[in-house]
Amino acid sequence: MPKDPRGGHVRLYWSILDCPAWRVLTHADVRVYLALRRKLGRTNNGDINATLAEMKHAGISSSSTLAAALHRLEALGFIEKTRQGGIANGGKLCSLYRFTDEPTLDIAKAGVRASPATNDWERFKNMGEARAAARPFHRKTTPKIRLSKRSEPPRYLRRLFHLRRLSHYEEVKVFTRGAGSCSTHGLRRQ
Repeated sequence: MPKDPRGGHVRLYWSILDCPAWRVLTHADVRVYLALRRKLGRTNNGDINATLAEMKHAGISSSSTLAAALHRLEALGFIEKTRQGGIANGGKLCSLYRFTDEPTLDIAKAGVRASPATNDWERFKNMGEARAAARPFHRKTTPKIRLSKRSEPPRYLRRLFHLRRLSHYEEVKVFTRGAGSCSTHGLRRQ
């Protein structure tokens, strides 16, 4: 068969695109998946790395975004880790992944064994199950506020926060713009 004059392509089957697990992916997850899928050849499934340096061309410039996307893709069954990298191996090797919808061949140099396609993403029957599997990786970062005793808080903090001093703790009340709700966070004195 002659080569395509337009170059390579990434094949995504409708069964993947229409499954509940695909629908709960974030935009960053899809971007990482497509960047990994672009690396897939005929014989290298299981020998695909996802380093931050190589993902920058796909628009992923944050290590936390990449790590969260890889965890969600793995939890939802689209990819599977074939080799643990990072600190577990002395920091010298990167983690390797395989796509679960494609068979894996033996790759001796990477320590990958042959296995059939497992299609792990099909185990989710509805979006609720898929969201529950992906939920541990949707972490919201909370701002860390450390107040100095020597100076007043900046003007923007005085507007946003109402400060009240207690004996051993400082209590910060955060007012949201909604229905006047308020949440309290205790911060230890330093």
